[in-house]
Amino acid sequence: MFIDSHSHMFDDKINIEKADLSLVDAIIVPSYNMENLSKVIDFCSKYKKCYCALGVHPDWADEYDNKKFLNIVLQNKSNIYAIGEIGLDSSSNVDYLKQIEVFKNQLEIAEKLNLPITVHLRTKKDFDTFFNILKNYNIKCAIHCFNSDLEDCKKAIKLGCYISFATNITYKRNVDLRKIALYVPFSNLLIETDAPSMLPASFKRRGINSSENVFYTAETLAKIKNCEISDIAKITFENANKLFNLGL
Repeated sequence: MFIDSHSHMFDDKINIEKADLSLVDAIIVPSYNMENLSKVIDFCSKYKKCYCALGVHPDWADEYDNKKFLNIVLQNKSNIYAIGEIGLDSSSNVDYLKQIEVFKNQLEIAEKLNLPITVHLRTKKDFDTFFNILKNYNIKCAIHCFNSDLEDCKKAIKLGCYISFATNITYKRNVDLRKIALYVPFSNLLIETDAPSMLPASFKRRGINSSENVFYTAETLAKIKNCEISDIAKITFENANKLFNLGL
C-alpha cells in the first residue's frame, strides 16, 4: 500500500523484525557513507521489501573514494535502485567545494547508469547550487525530506524533481511546509520517514522512527490535500515505483 521513499532501516537503532510493515510494500534504503555501503547491500538482500540506494552524504564527503564507490556500484548494479543519499549541506563542517566535487562525481555515475538520485539539501545556498548543477545532467531526482520554501519547490518541480515529505510534516510548527505540500502536484509527490530520525508528532519524540510510520506522513498529506489516505498511498506508490523502477 505504501512506499517509503527514504528510510535508513539498516541503522542499528531500528529493529526491523519488530516493525509492523504490513502496510508497507517497499522501502528505499539509502546509505550515507563509504563504511555502510556493504551493510546496506547486505541488508536489502536479506529483507525483500527493502530496495538498495548507494551514496555518500555531504557530511562524509571527505572520505569519499570515487573509484571504490563506482566499483561497488558496478558490482551490485542489478540490486541498486538509486544513487543516494547524496547532496549538499552548507551547515556541515566539510569543505563546500569538496561537497560539490563529490556530488558531481556521484551525479556522473547516476547518469551513466541511468539511475535516479535521492538528494539531501539543507539551506537556501544548497538549493541554489543544486539547481545550477542539476540542469547539466539528465537524471531523475527525488528531493528527500523537503525543507525549503515555495520558490525552491517551484524550481524543483520545473526541473522535473519529485518532492518527498517526511514525518516532520506532522509537526505543529511546520505550517509553511504543509502550505508547500498543498502546492505540490500529485504527479511530483513522494512520502518518506527518514528513519530513524523524526518520529511523527503523535509519538512526542519517544522512541525510534521506522518505515511503519510512513502512514502518518500520508495521513497528514491527505488532510492537506483534502483526499483519502488511500489516494495518497496509491499516487505516491505509483510515483515511487516509476521513479525507482521497482517493477511492483
